Amino acid sequence: MENIVTKRLYLVPLTLEIVKAAILGNSELARFLAVTVLPNWPDEEFIQNLPEIADILSKYALQSQWGWGSLIIHKAENTLIGHVMIKIIPDVTGSPTDSVELGYQVVPSYQQQGYASEAAKAMVDWTLCQPGMEKVTAGCDADNIGSKRVLEKIGMRLIEARGKMLIWELCNTEIIE
Repeated sequence: MENIVTKRLYLVPLTLEIVKAAILGNSELARFLAVTVLPNWPDEEFIQNLPEIADILSKYALQSQWGWGSLIIHKAENTLIGHVMIKIIPDVTGSPTDSVELGYQVVPSYQQQGYASEAAKAMVDWTLCQPGMEKVTAGCDADNIGSKRVLEKIGMRLIEARGKMLIWELCNTEIIE
């Protein structure tokens, strides 16, 4: 996966090398990327998942080629402000399917400024233009108004409610320009 550039952001693929730097801590990640890394990135859940992400990237060729999504770098400030995840959905044999799962997180001081929507849209557009990719799915808590708004803004459709979890979908025939 190549870097993706938007109006205000650089999306830098979250490769195995970058995950290894992140495991060592924010100062190592900042040095590796030559960016400012805010002290509240990443959140505790993402930190705990880094070893598993590294393991997945080392085992699965397509996920490794794509990275685990991208880090969101604010262009003007050269600051890491979040990440947008794409997880290839495997079939029962572990082989990739034509679908990916989308996730995203922006640090609180950069929320409600359109960065999550800008990054998620760029990632979804890139993903759905890849050979064989048909669909992006995402889930969010029914009470998370911000996440629901991001998914609506990037053109995803609500397809199912599983308790408090809302499931969204966008097919490659539905991309909004």
